[in-house]
Amino acid sequence: MTTDATLDVTRIQDTTWHILNATAAGRRRLLAALPEAEREIVAAGTTGPGFAIEQARRRKTLANVLTVSYPVTFFAYYARTGADGLHGLLEGEHWRGRSAQPGSAFPPAASTSAAFSAHLRTGGWPDRQEEWVREAFRFEDGLLFGATMPGAARTRLVPGAWAVEASFDVPEYATVLRERGATDPWPEALLLTKRRPAPTAVVSVPADGRIRRLRLRGADVAALRWLWDDRLPVPEDAAGAASVRRAVAAGIVAAGIVDGVRP
Repeated sequence: MTTDATLDVTRIQDTTWHILNATAAGRRRLLAALPEAEREIVAAGTTGPGFAIEQARRRKTLANVLTVSYPVTFFAYYARTGADGLHGLLEGEHWRGRSAQPGSAFPPAASTSAAFSAHLRTGGWPDRQEEWVREAFRFEDGLLFGATMPGAARTRLVPGAWAVEASFDVPEYATVLRERGATDPWPEALLLTKRRPAPTAVVSVPADGRIRRLRLRGADVAALRWLWDDRLPVPEDAAGAASVRRAVAAGIVAAGIVDGVRP
């Protein structure tokens, strides 16, 4: 549709919409692709406080989801990439190509989390960070999507269950980061907030349409790692170990794995 020989209204509207989600570099690229007359119109319509407020609203709405689903990973991501990092997600193929969920609030938490995960993986952002950031991402990503990841089948856990593990308490660190970030700039909070070495694992068990989580810490992680790491043998004294008895009672051990121990 055009109003005259020089203006394509559909292109103007589409470009304006794309700029709403774009990074600063993306905005420049989109404007450069327009004919001069359309460029002037779109440039004028995508500047000013009203447009900036709408962009900020979208970033905040997105951040509200990701601070829950990826509390440590998102904190590190936003602290290091800022607004451009969120707009990089919004203008990326994974966000734009996510499945629609009719009747859901914007943005749907499940598809937003999946798009964020795919955006980080394909862009290689975790690979450019310290090991602890990569570990936090693996932990939080596995907590959400571990059931569908390759190698998720754990024959020593009950059917459908999966486990994630980290060398530090990721959920605890998320709480400390959030408290520090409420008063300090996020880059500073990330730099100054220390992680407490404490092996932590979470076993997720599907039950009645929901996911039941069992959180393990310290010595229990080492004592039960063989349940989710098939490279480790079943301990000869497993039946007599208190940690194993608690795991059986909690309903996470597959039937027949440990002889003589019943729930």
